[in-house]
Amino acid sequence: MKKILLSLLIIISTLTASAQQKKPVSDSAIGTWIIDLRPDPASAPYLKEFKITKITGKNFDGEFYGYPFTGGYINTDWDKIYFAFTTADQSGTYFHSGSIEGNKVSGLSLNESRQLFIPWRGQKK
Repeated sequence: MKKILLSLLIIISTLTASAQQKKPVSDSAIGTWIIDLRPDPASAPYLKEFKITKITGKNFDGEFYGYPFTGGYINTDWDKIYFAFTTADQSGTYFHSGSIEGNKVSGLSLNESRQLFIPWRGQKK
């Protein structure tokens, strides 16, 4: 019985150590990402840049669709990097959120006044 308990403790500690090693590094998100903002799956690709230029703690700055933003939030407590930020133009505020895993990014953008809700994805340039 002691051997079984010891084996289980070793397995659990190994799994815990593996999970802790998979925690992403926020600086890996810095750079330019090429994202596809096509309005629907049948449309031609509509490629734009999403830039993450600076990360300080849980905050980040960058550029989305050619417009600079500040005050984004980043979370590296999970198995991939999660983020959220806002941009604005004459039609109102756009809310963006998504995740980064390796060299892949995916996200969602919402502008209530335009009734625009669009998923997007891309990869690091």
